[in-house]
Formats: sequence, C-alpha cells, structure tokens
Amino acid sequence: MSLTEIVPQTLAPTLSARIAIAALLKPFHIHHYSMNSPSSNLFRAAFIADSLSLGSHWIYNQDKIARLYPDGVTSLDKPHSKYHPERKKGQFTHFGDQMVILAKAVVASPQWSVGVFQSLWQGEMRTFNGYRDGATTTTLENLLAGKEEPASDSDDLAGASRFVPVFFLRDASLEDTVKAAREQTALTHGAGTVIDAAEFFVRAIDALNQGLALPAAFAQAASASYSSLAAQDFLQQAEGALNHENHLQVGADFGLTCHLKEAFPLTLYYALRWYQAGGDLSEQGFLTALSDNALAGGDNAARAIPLAALLAAAGCVIPTALWDELDASEHLSALEKLLITSRIRSEKITFTGANGDSLDARLELPSNQPRGYALFAHCFTCGKASRAATAISRALAEQGIATLRFDFTGLGTSDGDFANTSFISNVQDLVAAADHLREHFAAPQLIIGHSLGGAAVLAAAGEIAETSHVATIGAPYDPGHVTHLFADDVPKILADGKAQVTLAGRPFEIGERFLSDLTGHNQKERIAKLGRKLLIMHSPTDTIVPLENAGQIYSAAHHPKSFLSLDEADHLLTDASQARYAAELISTWVSL
Repeated sequence: MSLTEIVPQTLAPTLSARIAIAALLKPFHIHHYSMNSPSSNLFRAAFIADSLSLGSHWIYNQDKIARLYPDGVTSLDKPHSKYHPERKKGQFTHFGDQMVILAKAVVASPQWSVGVFQSLWQGEMRTFNGYRDGATTTTLENLLAGKEEPASDSDDLAGASRFVPVFFLRDASLEDTVKAAREQTALTHGAGTVIDAAEFFVRAIDALNQGLALPAAFAQAASASYSSLAAQDFLQQAEGALNHENHLQVGADFGLTCHLKEAFPLTLYYALRWYQAGGDLSEQGFLTALSDNALAGGDNAARAIPLAALLAAAGCVIPTALWDELDASEHLSALEKLLITSRIRSEKITFTGANGDSLDARLELPSNQPRGYALFAHCFTCGKASRAATAISRALAEQGIATLRFDFTGLGTSDGDFANTSFISNVQDLVAAADHLREHFAAPQLIIGHSLGGAAVLAAAGEIAETSHVATIGAPYDPGHVTHLFADDVPKILADGKAQVTLAGRPFEIGERFLSDLTGHNQKERIAKLGRKLLIMHSPTDTIVPLENAGQIYSAAHHPKSFLSLDEADHLLTDASQARYAAELISTWVSL
C-alpha cells in the first residue's frame, strides 16, 4: 500500500497543502528564527571581564603585576597604569565604555543600524573623559572632515572586542549577527584582519551555543571564509603553545600588545588553556582563566572581553557579586532587561544516562515561565548540535516550550563508549532525560525524534506517563533499517565483536550488542499502543530512510495522527530553511 493511499491527498507534498493542513491543526503563523540563545551570562561576562582588567591594564611588566596581585586578579581594582587617570575601581577601560554605547545602539535599533551606532558613538566619544586611543581619535577626525570611510587603519583587536551586544539583536540570523559585528568594528578599525576577527568570535560563540565543545567551536569558526584573517594559522599557533608550562612566557612570546597578530592568537590560547585544564564551569574556573590573562599583562582588556564571552557561552557561571560591584551595574541592568526581553536562553545540563555515564545536554528556555517541556532525540550518530536538534529546540522555546536536547551515551560531549550502546540504551537514555526533567523542572509533554531518534521516541513514549504528543522526523519503521548504513561492515562486527565504521565521514566503533539489539522489536505493536497524539514528518525525497517508512508508521498508529511532508528536504535537514520549517510545523501542531 502506498503512502498516498494511507494519507489523504490534501497532505501531498505541495506548499499550498502544507500550509492548508497546518491551518487545520492550529492557526498557522511563521515565527522568525533566531540563531542565538543570548543570556545575561554573555552580557555580564563581557563587562565584568573589562572591569576586572582595569587595574592591570597596559602594564607590560609581568613581575609588577604579580607583586600587585599575588593571589591573582579575581577582584575589581583601580587602575595602576597612567592611561586611565579618570577611572576608579568598578569602572571600565575605554573598551568597556564603547561596548556600553554599542548596547545602547542595539536597544535603540534592535534590527541593527550601523548609522544609529555611529551617531551614538560619535556623540558620546566627542565628549568622552577617558582614554582615547588612536583609532578613536582618527575616526572622530575623519567623521568631522566628512570622509565617507572614517575608520582608522588600526589593526588592534579592541575594535572587534566590543562585539558582544550584537548577540542581542532581535530575530537575527547568524549572518545578520556576523554583519552587525563586522560593521560595528569597521566603524573605527579598517584593518580587514580585525573585522574578520569579530566575525570569528561570533561564529565561535554561535557554535558553543549549539552545544559544541570549545576546540570544535574554534575549528568550525576557523573554517569560515575570511578575506584577511589567517584563522587556521592563528588557531594552530594557539594550540601549539598548550604544552608550554609557563603561560606568562607564552604571552610574552606571542606579544602582549593589542595588535591583531599578537592579541588574537593569545585570546584563543587562554580559552583553550581553560578547556585543557578541565573546562571548570564554576565561578572560580571563570575567574582563574581571566586572572591568568590579566597576569600576562599588556592589553589584557582587549583579550579579556572575547575570552569571557567564550567562557560564558561554554557554560561558565558568572560571578554575580562582581556584577553588583560595577559602578554602572544599575544602568547596565536596565539595558540588559531591554536587550533580553522576549528572548530564549540556553542552560547547560548534565544527567546520568542508561549506562551510568554523565550525559551532556542543553535546555532551551523561553524568557518567561515555560508553558510546557519537550525532549528531543537526535539522529543516529548526530548529536545535540545538529541543525535539526538546534533549530527545533529553539523554535519551541520561542513558543514557550522549554526543550531539552542531549548527546546520547558516547556521542558529542557526553561520556561513555559508543561501542557499548544500543537502540535500547538510547531509549533508556531518553527515559533518564525525562526523569531528570521531571525531578528538576517538569516532565516532558512532547517528545521529538529525528531518524533513529524517531524510532527511539516511539519506543520510549510508553515509559513516560506525562507525554501527550510524539513527533517523528524521517524516522524508520524498523530500527534495524539503520544497518544499511554500514552493511559492508556487518560481517566483521559479527566475527570480531566490533568494528570501526565510517558514517558521514566520521569513524565510529560499533559493537555486536548494537546489531543484536536492533532485532526483535515489535514496533507495530508499540505504535498501535502509543496512545498519544502523533505527528509523522518525512521528506518524499529522503534517500536514507525512504518515504514508505512514514506510511508504515502511519498505518500502524491509531488516531489522533497526522502526516506532514517535508518536500525538498534531505534526511538530515542540512538546509537551514528546511530545519526551521520543520520546527515551525511542530510548534504549530503542538498545543500543550
């Protein structure tokens, strides 16, 4: 029996039909997709880092800094160099002051206008009573002279370092945020390397927000196409210094000025050094990393702001006590409230999985009290940072549904050995995730599964009593279908007990347990007894899991059930627009 015989013709894969059926399910509305999950941590970290650097800023004598701060730079202090005579403890360097101006510009024009930023920047910097660096002085002179391109030719990292407020632009895509970061830098710093560096930091933080570990986030950001920045070379330079025992010597060897070729790789080095030391997410871990950077000396503030933003995006806890000590904390808190209103936020979560391993997760939360909770199961070997997992989780959070996405045992940043996992262990991981939500937040009323994750949620739903809605995307009817992806390796797995296979260009070790566990599942009976509202989503052009699998699931399920076609999508939803569309359909369908 064909799918078109099972599902009414009105559900055929046409755009008009897709919209029509969504309208029948619930009033259909397209919501803009935001690429980031900004939080107060990101905003506060940047300003705390700048103020924390004020005391030792532009002191190049590391011995002098060590005498001033024998226990490290972990508290705010007045400046000890000659460059900030008007500043006192709890205030900012000129970098932080200009970051405040950028935050005001984002509040004034949340869809981003470089003209608004230029106007505010020029007005405030003309009467600025703090230190004016060469880039500021030259840009002001050029603006006064009416030059079309007023930026200085400065290659100082400082121009890129004030980028953090652009993460709070409303309804901004990744490319929108990149554009804003580049343009705010280019207002005062014309060197292409600095403008590219601002883009790098945006891409790295976006990757961290997706759940990637810091080294992977850097690798992803470095792989972008830059016109001037040798990002790969700088990253290799930073990685190459990690085995050096003395980080102060590394700083001296790299160079301690704010010039891009010195400050950029040194910023990456201190971030990677934090990760290499264990990636301590506590307040102490955050402060230790910033203290080490400050003790290195030189233009440590230009490095500190992006370093702190990276640590915050990686999940570090920010010292609230230092925020309260900032001279402008009340003013900044008011700005923060305006920037973060109606935005989603992302929290790092860990819980114990089926095999007793610590599993890494991200909980996407709406800005207000959630109206429900959801759980997302990623595709076979994909991870919580996949495009589908990220887009759908955040789209649901924008609709008020808090959504947990996590790495199954042995994948992504979760602990455990993938070779010892199985389909059943995936199901048990899902149940463990639901248990964690129930204990610490609320049990998930909606569970969503992509590909093999779809088969897993169909199996897990019966063990999560509170679940009322189940959605699958490109799910196989039979879990054993996944073996066709490594069919040539099956004999070796059976003969040797395990074998390394290549999936999507990456190596994975698959054990005999995984194979044996895929057989004997009565999915037809499970689906028939589901007892939940079911939404089946599938692409008619899916070459990995053919469309007939959706027909089999639909045929086995009892009402209420719905099918929606993801025409023009591939199996992994690698096209961002298709991932967003799937997210919108789910958020339209579900009513918790």
